[in-house]
Amino acid sequence: MMKRLKKFLSASLAAMALSAVFPAMGASADDLESAEDVLQDGSFIYEEVEGGYAVKRCTASILTKFPGIVNGVTIVEIMDGAFAGCSTITELNIPESVKKIGNSAFMGCTSLKSVTLPQAVTKIPDNAFIDCTSLQEVVVSDHLTEVGNMAFNNCQSLTKINLPDGVTTIGDSAFDTCYQLTSFTLPDSLTEIGEMAFSYSPIATFDTEGCSAFKFTDGILYNKDETEIYRAAPSISGDVYIKDGVKEINGGAFSLCSGITNLFIPDSVETIGGYAFSECVYLKSVDFSEGLKTLGMGAFAYDLSLESVELPVSLETISDGSFMVCPKLNKVIMQENLKSIGDNAFIGCTSLKQVTVPKSVTKIGDNAFGMDFDDEGNQIRNNGFKMNVSAGSAAEKYAKNNKIDYDSSGIDLKKLAFIVICIGLLVTAIVFSVVLMQRSKKSASRAAKKAHKEALEKEAEKNYKKIAGDDNDEEDDSSESENEDDNSNDDDDSDSDDE
Repeated sequence: MMKRLKKFLSASLAAMALSAVFPAMGASADDLESAEDVLQDGSFIYEEVEGGYAVKRCTASILTKFPGIVNGVTIVEIMDGAFAGCSTITELNIPESVKKIGNSAFMGCTSLKSVTLPQAVTKIPDNAFIDCTSLQEVVVSDHLTEVGNMAFNNCQSLTKINLPDGVTTIGDSAFDTCYQLTSFTLPDSLTEIGEMAFSYSPIATFDTEGCSAFKFTDGILYNKDETEIYRAAPSISGDVYIKDGVKEINGGAFSLCSGITNLFIPDSVETIGGYAFSECVYLKSVDFSEGLKTLGMGAFAYDLSLESVELPVSLETISDGSFMVCPKLNKVIMQENLKSIGDNAFIGCTSLKQVTVPKSVTKIGDNAFGMDFDDEGNQIRNNGFKMNVSAGSAAEKYAKNNKIDYDSSGIDLKKLAFIVICIGLLVTAIVFSVVLMQRSKKSASRAAKKAHKEALEKEAEKNYKKIAGDDNDEEDDSSESENEDDNSNDDDDSDSDDE
């Protein structure tokens, strides 16, 4: 089953390339055959381009010679997919007049054993020889500067290729799955190696003498600062401690390193690339340190002996198929900081019967949990699998949608929000009522104080008037008394005079 599944995800890259080229090719050939100005000679369909003819499509069932001139016109270009799927071609000596080769030009030429490229070609384009499973020898130009993405992907018979000084770039998956490639010399001029450039290729030694941008030490290919790992020799085994200071482990770096049993990753590592430790079939445990943020696609896929993993709190992303087909994996601990779990992340983990997904996870891809494969590679349900989720979370939604048994804890956020709103409205009403009561009390108190004040003022005025009236009466009495005294004195004086 593993052989049928081992390229479940990576083969999709080749499939996309095939689907992009073949439909276009079919349409182009039909259009040319119906056109009045079609250019063909029984072996090729041509198209006029600047400087001469371009080979648009090879139509020969058997090809023994590739001409440089047709009807006096020079062949200057091989277009995209021109020889794709020509399974009868065994050898190609491309004319020196050819200056450009298109993407996927020789894709799927399964009988092709040797190719000689002209001096004018400076780039081997993307997918140029992908799936040329019989290709053993490639003679390249001294003027070559770049090897494109997936250029020799799945060239399972390729044993050696000499890249000249002048090559600066090796693209993504350029030599992926070259099962016979055991040694590789890096050109002095090389400055860039793409993702998964040598994954699944059992390269034991890299000759980096003269190449200042890279170094090969203790069986591992690093960049010059030893902050990135590109490829490890398949002979590495036992306990493997990634060197402190490494920030990125590139895609496919330790793929097929079947002898590794225990892996220790320092906190300096932030990214583990796609299929980085895929098919490390005797790997039992991984010690993740804090610092890791991303696990790439299929990072630990097909690790048949892996039993448990405790992911660090710093991890934010588990990509598609990260732990795909790890049949002994029975325990996975995910931390609260995790945000995303990709498609097929734990598919085929038949021993994993229960998992707790933190509520911080906002996205779970298709078939991430609770799924397996049957003997023919079809997806089936993993019986007995159960999830522990938070109410209202993405994990609960995933479990419901996939009819997976689950336990839910916590309060649904929508219900919680409704309760909070209700409580808020109630508190607002209470506060408003209290404020009104306070204002009413203040108004009543003011009115009472005012009435009391007015009463006191009236009482004071009344008392004042009373007091003022009594004073006037006393003054009148005093005047009358004085008048009486005066009259009495007058009488006395009168009596005195009479005498």
